[in-house]
Amino acid sequence: MHIQFRSSLHHVLAYIGLALSYFGFGKLFTLIAFEDQVLPIWLPAGIALVGCFLWGWRFAPAIFFASVLFNWTTYFGLQTHINHYSDIVQVTVIASGAVIQGLVGGYLMRLWLGDPLLMRSRKNIAYYVLLVGILANVTSANIGMLALSLFNPQYAFSQHWQNVIAWWLGDSLGILIFTPLLLMLLNITVFKPRGYQHKRIMLATCAILFLSVTATTYLSNQANLKAAQREAQREVDIIENVVLRHVNLSMLAVQGVAAKLQSQPQFSQDKFMQIAQQQRERYPFLFAVSWGQRITQSDAHTLQAELDALYRKEVLLHGPPLNSSDPMVVVKYVSPQAENFASLGFNIYSRANRKAALEDPEIILQPRATNVVKLVQTQPAKPAYVLFSPVFHQNDTTQQTLNADIVGYAIGVVQTDVLLTSVLKMTLANNYDLAFYDGNSETPFFSNYDTAKKPYHADTHYSTQIRFAGQTWRLTLAIKDSYISHLNHQQTIWLLTLQLCICALISFIVLLYNYQNIALNHLVAERTESLNVALLDAQQANQAKSRFLANMSHEIRTPLNAVIGFASLTQTSHSIDVIKKYIEHINMSAKTLLGLVNDILDITKIESNKLHIEQHDFDLQKLLAHMNNLFSANAKEKGLSWRLYSNVDHAVWLKGDELRIEQVLINLCSNAIKFTQHGQVSLHCEVIESDADYRVQFSVSDTGIGIDTGQIEHIFSPFVQADDSTSRRFGGTGLGLAISKELSDKMGGSLYVESQVDVGSHFHFAIRCPFGEATSVSRPQFDETQIAKLHVLVAEDNPVNQIVIKSMLDSFGVTYELVANGQQAIATVQQGKFDLVLMDCQMPILDGYQATSTLRQQYDQKALPIVALTADVMPEDKAYALAIGFNSHLAKPLDRDKLGACLAHYAQICSKNSSA
Repeated sequence: MHIQFRSSLHHVLAYIGLALSYFGFGKLFTLIAFEDQVLPIWLPAGIALVGCFLWGWRFAPAIFFASVLFNWTTYFGLQTHINHYSDIVQVTVIASGAVIQGLVGGYLMRLWLGDPLLMRSRKNIAYYVLLVGILANVTSANIGMLALSLFNPQYAFSQHWQNVIAWWLGDSLGILIFTPLLLMLLNITVFKPRGYQHKRIMLATCAILFLSVTATTYLSNQANLKAAQREAQREVDIIENVVLRHVNLSMLAVQGVAAKLQSQPQFSQDKFMQIAQQQRERYPFLFAVSWGQRITQSDAHTLQAELDALYRKEVLLHGPPLNSSDPMVVVKYVSPQAENFASLGFNIYSRANRKAALEDPEIILQPRATNVVKLVQTQPAKPAYVLFSPVFHQNDTTQQTLNADIVGYAIGVVQTDVLLTSVLKMTLANNYDLAFYDGNSETPFFSNYDTAKKPYHADTHYSTQIRFAGQTWRLTLAIKDSYISHLNHQQTIWLLTLQLCICALISFIVLLYNYQNIALNHLVAERTESLNVALLDAQQANQAKSRFLANMSHEIRTPLNAVIGFASLTQTSHSIDVIKKYIEHINMSAKTLLGLVNDILDITKIESNKLHIEQHDFDLQKLLAHMNNLFSANAKEKGLSWRLYSNVDHAVWLKGDELRIEQVLINLCSNAIKFTQHGQVSLHCEVIESDADYRVQFSVSDTGIGIDTGQIEHIFSPFVQADDSTSRRFGGTGLGLAISKELSDKMGGSLYVESQVDVGSHFHFAIRCPFGEATSVSRPQFDETQIAKLHVLVAEDNPVNQIVIKSMLDSFGVTYELVANGQQAIATVQQGKFDLVLMDCQMPILDGYQATSTLRQQYDQKALPIVALTADVMPEDKAYALAIGFNSHLAKPLDRDKLGACLAHYAQICSKNSSA
């Protein structure tokens, strides 16, 4: 990692700023969290990752203390009092999970992946998104939720894995969205500027992803809340209907008792107890059933006597009437009797709420109820309401007046908790907080939650009124937080999972786009640099080739001047000896020219990779002897001392390319003599024999001008000499060492130089050669009498070359005809019979290739042998000539021995054909 801060102050400020941002962003997101505390994006995870990426383990304390402070103030507020040590353990474990997660992701980036905005490869981007952005974040989620499940008593373990997944998804989104954005902000403020590309695109992408995830999660939660509200309103209606149905059942139960008592004018206590027991068994919510006998106040003594007889004087009338004109309704029978014995003899008219129910005109149509009362018979006292259903005189069917016709009341005490509990079993009340209030009372008589907790929000709280038997109940319903959280968790997890996939894909695409642009810019810079280097090399190459052409002009003109000069001198001299001497000089100059041309051809072959190394047997001792004879005279003419040092004292046969080895040695020795003005030149040869081959080490040393150290690395390049003054002073093409180096490499050898200016140079050439077999080489012998029998057609347009070929054929006594182009050659062949055609390839009107192609349509290679006689000597030229239809190839300048061997070959073929 090569991130550098602008100064030490920027370094410290960045550290402190990230630590405070961890706490600050956490508190900010808690304040704006949704109702079920859903945090779709946890930006502090991205802050922790960036901090660990920048500082490694040194940022761990900042994450730890910021996380502890955040969780403590979130769960326990600003209090410093510790209620239980498990609270400390809880926030400590959660903070440890955040630290471990940050270190895992940070070190993956520090040691392997690098800055996500400057990734080195596409694979690294994928690894960053998958490993750092997604997989590594399971650490904090699992450790954090484990801490809550172990140390927080309010934690609901039923949704543990949903909470783990939600935590993990929030951390992943925070890292994928916020990490690139935070790195760019730090680059602007505290980093020494880095080569981040497309900052606006990255900033816009991160902002859009953040807003889209937050907005879609908020809208999803709102949709879930509205769905819960609709469900709650529907549940209110359902509960109301079920409550009314159960209340009506209680009214029917009391009416049933009254109807049975109505059918029996004189019923005994036993009969009543039987009827009451049957109803109580049928309707479990009936706490007690009693018979209240209606009497006037003047009949109280008579009823007391009846009670004394029934209950052995243990029951007394009690409950004085509220008014002197009020009748009395006295509880005479009750079931169950033991639990409700105290109610016997009680005057119901002594209580205003009972009196109001009894005097309700609607009581003649259906039972009337009291408000909710407390049953003193139970511990603790349970709520209930009392129902009254009148019983009339049996012989009075008109029931015109209420007071005259009613003889008593069937009374039912309905236990509300039993009734409402059975109601809730038939609904989805577990998802809601329910409370029932009597009339305008603010204290509920029944609820399924602790009503002392804080009030609900208006958008999750519902209320309705239930009216029955002259009473009004108020039902309140509120959606439980756990139910909203359950709905939101199910929907939100799927939504966050989808958002994470989308964000991961978009992050990968954006980072890949950023990488492609960085790579493209880097490639452009490299190509620009390489083009500049290539341009410089081309300019230097052009300069070198310009110097080479100037040198070549000088080198070619020098021997050519000798050829032309001595040729003109032969015309003025009549002395045979002088003319022979001139011809000898012309021959030497011609060979020099041929050497120059061969060097150019060799370098061309090397550059086109068409130079072939041959393998044949040769005697190293004979090669050294030739080199000694060749250069001892040259060195002597220049006044130099020539020495050959060798451990080869007998014939040593090697297998290799003798011609190319000789060419390397000639180039090295020629240069040594050329660049040495005084002193000596020596050739060292050492042969080391191994089990499989020979290692031959040559060394050419001189006491010449030497080579500057800065020029040694370029000395083996083509067209290069030490400097321009070298070519002006000593001449040469600058190709010899380049050819020698390439030949050495082609043969698997090595060639290097050690040199010191004005002291001398040492060229070392080493090569390995397999063992060879001794062979005898003899000059080719021709049967000139056989050759003289040939009838040859020669196609040659150049007058000088015509003279040369005519003279050579005359020396063999061959009969021949001469034509100047290919068209004449075709016509001549068709007019007479020839044993062989020597065809030049480059001729006017019709060249040799076209002429041969035409002749091959009529004559095959056996019927009419055609030999290419041309200066086209490149390998591709030879291959093309053979493909056209030539039998073989003779290169110009023409050697008499090679021509004799060719003529002898075809003369032998003609002889065999004639004898056949």
